[in-house]
Amino acid sequence: MNEVKLKLAGLADEMRTVLNSTTLSPAEIDERYDRLNADALVLEKELSKTARLERAKALEAANARSAPAPTQVTEQRASTATPEYKAAFFRYLHSGNPAEVRAITGSTTNIGLPEDMYRTLVERLYAPTNLLGRLNRLSVDGDKKFPIGNALPTSAFVDDSGSITASDPSFSAQITVDPKKIVCRTTASVEALADAVGNPDMQGFIMKQQAESMRILLEQAIVRGGVTNAWTKGIEVAPVDASQTVAVTGAYSAVTGDNIIDVVHKVAPQYRTGNFFFILHDDALRTIRKLKLASSGAGDREYLWKVGDSQDLTSGMPGTIYGVPYMVVQSVDNTETTNARIVVGNFDYCTLFERQSMQMLVDPYSSASTLNVNLYTYGRFDFKVLLPEAFAGITFSTTS
Repeated sequence: MNEVKLKLAGLADEMRTVLNSTTLSPAEIDERYDRLNADALVLEKELSKTARLERAKALEAANARSAPAPTQVTEQRASTATPEYKAAFFRYLHSGNPAEVRAITGSTTNIGLPEDMYRTLVERLYAPTNLLGRLNRLSVDGDKKFPIGNALPTSAFVDDSGSITASDPSFSAQITVDPKKIVCRTTASVEALADAVGNPDMQGFIMKQQAESMRILLEQAIVRGGVTNAWTKGIEVAPVDASQTVAVTGAYSAVTGDNIIDVVHKVAPQYRTGNFFFILHDDALRTIRKLKLASSGAGDREYLWKVGDSQDLTSGMPGTIYGVPYMVVQSVDNTETTNARIVVGNFDYCTLFERQSMQMLVDPYSSASTLNVNLYTYGRFDFKVLLPEAFAGITFSTTS
């Protein structure tokens, strides 16, 4: 390219000399200029071609340096997801010989559940129709301390070049996550385990039974808190501030429509969106359903909660109380006289912490005399209400 550029520079000098000549005739000037110009056009084409080749080489070199080296892609599957592992797992349950499963997993501790059985357990435990399925879940690798804000940050208008005087909430508050172990035991006969080999329905039945049992206990701990000695503070205790509580003198039968409206508005408007709903015992729901308008004449009084009436608590929307969805949770203590027995709140502001995926321990020895096998499924959990002001509750002075 440099050679071509030098030749072009030389032709340019010659063309200028010809044009400035005083000894050549006009015809000679035109003839020499045209010849030099033709030579210049040939050189320009050569220069353009060379430049394009150099550009292509530069791009090729740059991409060769930056592109990753080609690798061979191979399909990876967890050992617990293979059909061989599942077959070995149930042969182990039936025979009590762990050799096959140990050879597949390489583990020297507990045996992992086959992937489809674990999926059945998790789907049942965290189904969207129960409380656990509506909570935030977070996996942790041990005991943790998390700093949390004490309120929403504050915004303010300021003048040009003015200082910001609004104060932000601090993150001085901390929550401590201390997962506790929950265990479910199923005793299965060797005949049942033999039937489960190659029988997905039987396998699913075992896991669904364990999942349902663990779900009930987890919900009870989440709602009631210290009743299980697992967590000191549950959802019933979340509205600890008196300003977040509506107190009713009496039992469920004393609740009024005003109490329902008041407890919803105890929660600030910014939290009354998204995952905002009631949890209550079925006895409380039945009582609210029976609330009636004041008698205005002969005949039975009309129910306050009736779909399609603009004056009712549901505002024409079925499945809601005062326009707020509800969930019947039998773990709510209907005999509590200190903590809330009807709770409403934004459940995005509480979290279920899971220490590890659930595992199974198989004990073929303790019940060997009756030819039974004990199956222990366990996991470690903790639960925290992160922002109590996002919740409110109705308390009752007497039991129902």
